[in-house]
Amino acid sequence: MNKIVKFDFIDVIPLPKGIIFAGNKKMPDGSSKIIFMHYDVISGELTAVTKGSYFLNKFGINFEEIVSQLGDYISCDAVKLSNGTTVILYPTGEMGVFNEKGKLVWTGDIYYNDAPCRDLVYDSGNVWCCVPARKAVAEYSLTLNKFVMRIGGNNNTSFKRPVSLFADDENIFICDSGSNSIRTINKKTFNVSDYMTFDEPVLKYFRILNSQFVILESGIYEL
Repeated sequence: MNKIVKFDFIDVIPLPKGIIFAGNKKMPDGSSKIIFMHYDVISGELTAVTKGSYFLNKFGINFEEIVSQLGDYISCDAVKLSNGTTVILYPTGEMGVFNEKGKLVWTGDIYYNDAPCRDLVYDSGNVWCCVPARKAVAEYSLTLNKFVMRIGGNNNTSFKRPVSLFADDENIFICDSGSNSIRTINKKTFNVSDYMTFDEPVLKYFRILNSQFVILESGIYEL
């Protein structure tokens, strides 16, 4: 594995050919400043980008309207739907749905069995999220405003502490920090399978071009 950044990053936005990082930079007076960097997967170069570039790639073309309604734009996860809708979810379970013009049209707390959901991935009109405290992942219908499927659970051994998701055409990949592993859910059969195991908790997984990346407690690596 190749560790690709060595600074203190706090958010990661995968792109078609690169990654945007939001990170903390310590200043001479002891304070810290948020910086934004871009990693080019092909060249391996790390360069500075603007806050606007980070906002655009995280929230979409109506980012100015969306960000103006958010107090905290860093810690939320965001997915952009094909109809222009942007959905955000905080680790506390607070969800916001913004229409194609960036207007907030729905907000509420998304809990499964009294536990907050976190992280989002969009699939076939619905979103999947993790429920770490309930050892589960769940599918949530934005149209019906309710859960339509749950995989795992307190009495199930599929997951120990799922914290983030990634999806391709065939599978949903679940980073399970409790077992230091990545597991998959087949979209057709909903069978759960092992994919990768590490020596420390895995926090995030994604693919760009032909490369795979993981975020572990010790940093972000290209596999």
